Amino acid sequence: MPTTLGSLLIFVVLLLPGFAYLVGKERHGTERHTSPFRETVAVVAASITSESAVLIGFAILRWLRPSWTPDVGALIHGGHAYAATHYRSLAAWGFGMLAVATALAYLATVPRVRGWLRWLPAAGKYPHHSTVSGWWLLLEEWPGERDAQVTCALDDGSAVQGFFQSFNTSADDSPDRDLILKRPIRFRPAPESQFRDFNARYACLSARRIVSLFVSYPPRAQAVTEVPVQAAAEAVEQAAALPSSVPEDPASGDLAAATHRLSVSGS
Repeated sequence: MPTTLGSLLIFVVLLLPGFAYLVGKERHGTERHTSPFRETVAVVAASITSESAVLIGFAILRWLRPSWTPDVGALIHGGHAYAATHYRSLAAWGFGMLAVATALAYLATVPRVRGWLRWLPAAGKYPHHSTVSGWWLLLEEWPGERDAQVTCALDDGSAVQGFFQSFNTSADDSPDRDLILKRPIRFRPAPESQFRDFNARYACLSARRIVSLFVSYPPRAQAVTEVPVQAAAEAVEQAAALPSSVPEDPASGDLAAATHRLSVSGS
């Protein structure tokens, strides 16, 4: 452990890539509650991996174009004398290599970048299906470039329909989170069987009140008004008869092919 102010500063700076990796995981993945030990190991491992990759790149560049890089041998043997003479280039290279390592650690969490590197054994899909919730699969993973139309059956018998906008990305299927839908918003009161247009831009629904979610992925060229709301109403009324398993092929455009009954009362 660092015992002086200078060593502590160096220690913190060298962990910057790991911190960027942690921030990237929070932005591009789900919110997971891990132990402090596991989080510390992830930060240190990400820092060491990204900085090692940058050092390997520096060594290759030093071998190919030695005039472009600082003289590492002279720095080791000369020490303070060489550093005092070439402090500008050493500082520039140090900050540059640290910035590249930090960027690499952050990019390692971007799903599109990981898709480009899927041929690498250690660059699997992120986030992994075992670490996400059912909501993440339905609303983030399976839609792809399509919009997700969501019909929510509530605990009082009413239902709300709209297009997915945002939700709390917690990996736990907890009732203490919200789902935000965007217009066109349709609402069906409990005694009725038909949806009505509701004059609202967004609707915020508590997961605690949602009994079931019905998700479809209509083509973007299809007008919203052409979506059969009667089929959605019938699907809500038949919620109790739907199987609890998730369909294997969510890419279908049918309303029933991409529906998943998500009960939050037992979470």
